[in-house]
Amino acid sequence: MNSARRADSDSDYLVLQEAAEWFAVLRADDAALADQLEWQRWHDASPAHRAAWRKVEAVSAEFQLLPGEPARIALDEVGPRARNDGRRAAIKGVLLLCLTAGLGGAVFGRRDTRNWLAGLNAQQATKVGDIRQMALTDGGALWLNTNTSLDIDYTPALRRIALYSGEILITTAQDSQIPPRPLVVDVVHGRLRALGTRFTVRTSVDATLLSVYEGSVQVEPRDGSGTRIVAAGSQLRFDAASIGQPYAADDNATAWTEHRLMPDQMRLDDFLAELSRYRRGHLGCAPEVAHLRLVGSYPLADTDRILAALEATLPLRVRRLHAWWVTVEAAPLEK
Repeated sequence: MNSARRADSDSDYLVLQEAAEWFAVLRADDAALADQLEWQRWHDASPAHRAAWRKVEAVSAEFQLLPGEPARIALDEVGPRARNDGRRAAIKGVLLLCLTAGLGGAVFGRRDTRNWLAGLNAQQATKVGDIRQMALTDGGALWLNTNTSLDIDYTPALRRIALYSGEILITTAQDSQIPPRPLVVDVVHGRLRALGTRFTVRTSVDATLLSVYEGSVQVEPRDGSGTRIVAAGSQLRFDAASIGQPYAADDNATAWTEHRLMPDQMRLDDFLAELSRYRRGHLGCAPEVAHLRLVGSYPLADTDRILAALEATLPLRVRRLHAWWVTVEAAPLEK
C-alpha cells in the first residue's frame, strides 16, 4: 500500500473511532440533550463523518443478528470497559439501526444484488468463523473458508461450482466420465477453468483473487476479451473487465484449511484485517502500531485468545469500546 493510501486509511481509522465513541455516548444512561446536539454538529460536519456513523450503526445491527442469548451476553460484557477518556459507558441495549442496509448487503460496501440473493439460498454455506471440508462426487475435495456460500452443479456436460461469497480451496480429481467434463468455478467477475490443479478462489466486491498451487487455471473475465492461464506458484486478481498481473503465491495463505493463520513478516494491520474475517463486529488497527510485523502460527478456534497473545507479546493493547467494536492500539507508556 502506498503512502497516500496509508494516509487515507489512518484518517478513516480516526473518524471511525470518533463515530464509535459517539455511539457509546448517545446510548449511555446519562446521555443529555447537549450530547445529542454536539453529536449532530459532528455528524453534519463532513460526508466522512456521516459515512462513518452509518458504518457503526450497521456493525451494531449486524452484531445483534446473532442468536438471541449469546448476543445479549456479549452486549452485557461491555460494562465499564466501554469508557474512554471520561466518555460514558455504552448501555446494554443497542438500537437495531440500519437493519435493512445490513440485510441488503450494504453493511461493508457495494454488492452485486443478484449474486448476494443467490448466496442466501446457496446449497453450501459457512458462518462467520466456520471452516468446512467436503468431498466432491468426482473424487476431488473442497474446503469452505469463513462466511462462504456456493452451489455445486454437476451435469453430464460440466462440473460447475458457483461461488457467491467467501473463499474456497479445491483439489481436483480426474473425471471418470468419457470424455472428462470440465471443472469450472463461476464468480461474479467471471469464470475459472481448472486444468488439473489445486487452487484457491477468494471473492470480494471489487475483484476475485485466484491463487494456484498445483497445475494451472484459466481465467476468463465476465465482460472482458481474452483469457489467461495462471501457472502453479502464481496468483492474480481479476474483475469483470480485466486481469491483473501475476505475482508469487504465498503457501502460508492456505493455512486456514488447518484452522490457523500463519503470518510471515506480515504487517499487523494486514493480519488484523485477515483475522477480522473470522469474528463478528469491527476489528481495527491504530496507525501507530500498524507497521509491526508478525510471524508464527495462530489457531483460529478462539480469536480473542489471538488478540490476548498479541497484547502479551507486542507493545500494544486491545481496547473494547463496545463488544462489537474492538481496536488494537499502542500500549500506554508506563509512568
